[in-house]
Amino acid sequence: MPGARTAVTALVAVTVVDVFHTIVALAAYEHRIGVVTHDGSGTVDMLDTIVPLRDLSAATFCLLLLTLLTAWASVANWAIRARSTRPPVAPTAPAARWRMSAIVAVPLNLIAAVQYLSASANGGEYMRTVLAVTTVLLVAASVALVTTTTAGIQVIRHTATHQHTAGARATAA
Repeated sequence: MPGARTAVTALVAVTVVDVFHTIVALAAYEHRIGVVTHDGSGTVDMLDTIVPLRDLSAATFCLLLLTLLTAWASVANWAIRARSTRPPVAPTAPAARWRMSAIVAVPLNLIAAVQYLSASANGGEYMRTVLAVTTVLLVAASVALVTTTTAGIQVIRHTATHQHTAGARATAA
């Protein structure tokens, strides 16, 4: 089913972009601490010399938003097509896992974004003070999103396999 392939591809893209965005955001965060407190941060300074982290961070954020919108549209398209081509079935364990992980991932990502923006707005010394909290929140938010997209891919593949099997049985009968 083409809709399923598109949805899976979009979810994989979101996963990759989110992980890359998290790495860049953390590097930019640490670089700002280093610039303000003059302690330098080694590899991060080198990366900033090659590509300014402020610009790279903004670009990866825009790319993340674009891939999130694309994934949402692809998954919605798949869900509409899947619902119209098969009779309703009881929720499966993977579908429940997908829903539960999304319920955790969405607020966690919002909390992490607010923490990151708040910490970044308050200067280098404050950023250093809350570095551990900010880092844990950003990594946890990324892990939650990866878990959610992985669960979504499992549901889409399971549904596509189930539809394919049901379609084969219907044509054989």
